[in-house]
Amino acid sequence: MKLRTKAWLAVTASAGLVLSGVSPATAAGTAGPTEHTDMGVTGGDVMKHLQELSDISNKHADHGFRSLGSPGYEEAVEYVEQTLEATGAFDVERQAFEVEDQTFGEVAVSVDGESLEVNPASYTEGTEEPLADLPLVLPVDDDYSDLAGGQLGCEASDFDDSAQGAVVLVTRGECAFGQKAQAATDAGAAAVIIYNNDTTAPDENLSATLGERIENGAPTVTVSYNAGQDLSDAVEQAPEGEAPLTDFTLETEFVTTTTWNVIAETKAGDHDNVQMFGAHLDGVPEGPGVNDNASGSAALLAGAEALAEQPTEVDNAVRFGWWGAEEVGLVGSTEYVAGLSEAEVSKIKAYLNFDMIGSDNYVVGTLDSDGSDVPIPGDVEVPEGSAELEKIYTDYFDGIDQKHVGTDFSGRSDYKAFMDAGIPASGLFSGADGIKTEQEAEWFGGTVGQPHDTNYHKPTDTIENVSRESVDIFAPAIAYSVHALAYELSEVPTDPPTDDPTDDPTDDPTDDPTDKPTDDPGEDPAERTLSIEPKTIDVDDFVSDKGVQVTATGCVPGTTATMTVKAKSGAIKKFEQTAEADSEGVARFSVRGLDKAEAETYIGSYDVKVKCKGGGALKGSFEVVADDGENPNAGGTLPRTGDEALPLVISAGALIALGVIMTMGARRRRG
Repeated sequence: MKLRTKAWLAVTASAGLVLSGVSPATAAGTAGPTEHTDMGVTGGDVMKHLQELSDISNKHADHGFRSLGSPGYEEAVEYVEQTLEATGAFDVERQAFEVEDQTFGEVAVSVDGESLEVNPASYTEGTEEPLADLPLVLPVDDDYSDLAGGQLGCEASDFDDSAQGAVVLVTRGECAFGQKAQAATDAGAAAVIIYNNDTTAPDENLSATLGERIENGAPTVTVSYNAGQDLSDAVEQAPEGEAPLTDFTLETEFVTTTTWNVIAETKAGDHDNVQMFGAHLDGVPEGPGVNDNASGSAALLAGAEALAEQPTEVDNAVRFGWWGAEEVGLVGSTEYVAGLSEAEVSKIKAYLNFDMIGSDNYVVGTLDSDGSDVPIPGDVEVPEGSAELEKIYTDYFDGIDQKHVGTDFSGRSDYKAFMDAGIPASGLFSGADGIKTEQEAEWFGGTVGQPHDTNYHKPTDTIENVSRESVDIFAPAIAYSVHALAYELSEVPTDPPTDDPTDDPTDDPTDDPTDKPTDDPGEDPAERTLSIEPKTIDVDDFVSDKGVQVTATGCVPGTTATMTVKAKSGAIKKFEQTAEADSEGVARFSVRGLDKAEAETYIGSYDVKVKCKGGGALKGSFEVVADDGENPNAGGTLPRTGDEALPLVISAGALIALGVIMTMGARRRRG
């Protein structure tokens, strides 16, 4: 299955719209693909880039690996740029943006005099001065052993008056860390401790980000599951009015850091019809981040290199994005989308995200954009077309008998900004901190009850701990989706050959003609001709109802004929229009400029080609000239063309314009 996104024109009989061109489907003289392919990409192709990114990260281990603001991240950006530029197939841009980052001074928390091992949450506010002897309290809940309910602290209503001026203890789960900190702040808490809910790693501390700063927010730290349980027990067992007393100090300073996204777009293809693929390139300062997310970044590089080596140019422009500052709140992708105009957003027809594809306890996960496996949260709006994108992968995996599961589609990674902008989204995911089930272990191997990535955000996220088996599964699937969205499939030609050996090779039929013969073997075939009237037209007539009439004869009755109009030079690519051949095998078209204010831009020469069953392509041309008969743009740049977008009916020698409005949209086709 592939997504077809050819834009139609909106036109009326009284008001025109300047034509938006469609890029050529193939390189000159070469037919496009007739089926989609993984382009030969293997796990080995991905591992080559993954090793390079791993080496870069480890070289800068003392300076934050590949994290925000580190020299390792900048070197990784340079590696991505150099790899893409070497292909010669992409326009590569480094997009700079500023991120409010923070550094920490003293961070110290103790309860009843006993020090806790804590991590400050990213984007947390600090304490203006050390807090001393504050009561430690719990949210209101009826069962503090189930890691659910009110103890999650997702709403201010989860707290009672005891939270005022106190340190509150809440558990991880259900909602974002930032939402917990905001709820505690709204309840009047002086500080927040969030404890881990991972019972399989009870002594593992928690790394958390609030996503963004919270105005006057309560300072927030995190602790392990065991530490959280001990604190919860101490609060519950304390006599009434004698809550454990907490000392809490958190010194932090916010600084502005400049970092980058890398954006690469194919030079070929329809740039009004962009298919986008992305992965974040940054990692956490705790480790080299080879799975998270050098693996997704490496897969994009392998897919881009393979696309550049294809024998034909892409139909749809393909854009790749390597995002910065994902680990501190999806900043890079959010900045990128926020910087697009409405017109630029409308050109992006799909976004596919790859955030980790080599988890050691992996699942073969598709971002479940149709909600069939994992329910979509009620506050998440899934753009139309997202389910069709997921189906690219589910169909691909079904076709090779590879088991797969739907995974959470709630906006946890860089696809969120695209979803929020109404762009269809999906992607692949090998798993992070989710726990492997018995069913998943049966399908994919691994250990039940352990996280899908046991090295998530740890120093052990190294290339040695990446699952090569997982990479081998995901690498060709990603490449297949790139090909599926880049190309419109060509039909296998079935028309009989023409007598003209110089005809466009892409129009040549197979050796075995399949057109059905007429019932009367003695019947003369209809003569195939192309009539273009007039061949030369004044620009004033071209922007009137007169226009240029194109008539193809000799087509098989009842079949669809396609007319292609191309400017001989300049920025315009081509325009296609279809019409049905009538009972006599005649297909009629009309071309005219639709915006009189832009009349001068239509002056120039145009090639016309009509393809229909019954023989080879029919070719001709026409010219639009100024009122004085001159063509000042001949041989130069032709800025634009225009067309009627629906065939005109010629009756009694008069042209009747059909005032039919066709809505802008996108068609989808199964490949």
